[in-house]
Amino acid sequence: MQTEMLLGGLFLLFVVQVVGTHLQVKEYKRAVREMHKLGNVGIGSRRRKLGPSNIVIIACNSDGEILDGRMMQGMTILSRFRPIEGITGRTIYDLHAEYAALPDKRRAHYKGHIAALDALIARLGGVQQKNGADT
Repeated sequence: MQTEMLLGGLFLLFVVQVVGTHLQVKEYKRAVREMHKLGNVGIGSRRRKLGPSNIVIIACNSDGEILDGRMMQGMTILSRFRPIEGITGRTIYDLHAEYAALPDKRRAHYKGHIAALDALIARLGGVQQKNGADT
């Protein structure tokens, strides 16, 4: 009887994990779809063995101006994407330079942001930086 209860409990935890993963993937796809409608999308993540991890999605136009940014942070299946305050209207190049100037410990906190910005800079080919250097 004890073994059956243990196996039943483990099975129930497995089912909850599968359902939770499904819900998070669904939320991720919805957020990426919404952000992609705005323009170019960069995605980055900060994974930790212990503590909360995060996923960052940043959308910008072809000039590198940030149109929106969202972040999912937490350790549970209840985490949802929330807006990133203070980045809309800035350029990906300026924000990247700001994060790069931070001390190492503080920069590690923005690892997901930096990865998303790197993806956008690579996608745009650094066009704005090259144009800015020529003028």
